Amino acid sequence: MIRSDVLRAVFWNDERGRARTPWLIALPLVGAYVALIAVEAALYGRVPLPVVQLLINVAPVAVALVLIVASRRLLGARRSVSDYGLTVDRRWLVDLSAGLGIGLAGVAIPYLIGIAAGWLEVVAVFDQGELAVWPGIILIVLSMFLVGLWEELLLRAVFICNAADGLRGWLSPRRAVAGGVVVSAVVFGVAHFAQATQAAFILTWVLSGVVLGVIYVLSGNLALTIGIHAAFNIAYNVLFVRTDVAGLESLSAITRIGLDPDLPLLVRGGVLDVAAWVCVGLLGLLWLWSSRGALSVNLEALQVEEEPEASRPTPAPGRTAAIHS
Repeated sequence: MIRSDVLRAVFWNDERGRARTPWLIALPLVGAYVALIAVEAALYGRVPLPVVQLLINVAPVAVALVLIVASRRLLGARRSVSDYGLTVDRRWLVDLSAGLGIGLAGVAIPYLIGIAAGWLEVVAVFDQGELAVWPGIILIVLSMFLVGLWEELLLRAVFICNAADGLRGWLSPRRAVAGGVVVSAVVFGVAHFAQATQAAFILTWVLSGVVLGVIYVLSGNLALTIGIHAAFNIAYNVLFVRTDVAGLESLSAITRIGLDPDLPLLVRGGVLDVAAWVCVGLLGLLWLWSSRGALSVNLEALQVEEEPEASRPTPAPGRTAAIHS
């Protein structure tokens, strides 16, 4: 039998007075995905797809918020929801608006170029899906905003900040944050593997994770990345809806886009998506530079400390909940 002290060591870090880093990341992340899968299994095929999309993204938002609070109270996690960059104020709303514009522009630029060059074709305008055009569009816009909210909260903020904490015993603060960005981007790519039309195209989703991760750590809040992520998805599922992607015919579309079959690299995850994320990255950096005056990792906002946690005094037993409440 495995001794209880070994099991405790796997789960709990006595030096830091909290659960080990992988558990702090996994609890809200796995919980949110389980909620999404459960709701999707219960509803898919029974109600129109736009309604399913909205409901399956309400569930992970609610579960993620509850589990982040539970992680702080029960597992000794240092950060609250607001500490991850979800504090809404005037500047936050300005960044959110900028993110929405950046996400839409980032997708529109390569698509409009493709249409002008004849690689893409507009085959329908204001086309109805399972629902009437505007109700269908409104539901998808709302659901894509929820996707941006919970995926950025978990796969960017929770993942990067806690991974950086875990890496502080070996790396400097900025290198620890960079390591968190890279690992979270790889996980983000793997999570979207089913959407890649070719295995190599998973790198496109890794690229998107890097772009969003860099913007998050430079801004220190979630407003920009939530706006970008939501707008990017809205552009793909409402504004430029592709005819080559199965299932999207059920969604109402402002335009439906066909592609030249002789250009296979234009398929989902290919050149168009890479170009869109490059545009998003450049526009995001331009916004941060113009609004902040510099491009620097915001360690204070991320609460990644100069002194490794392992070198600080260990909290007395039984005091963790009081310290972090």
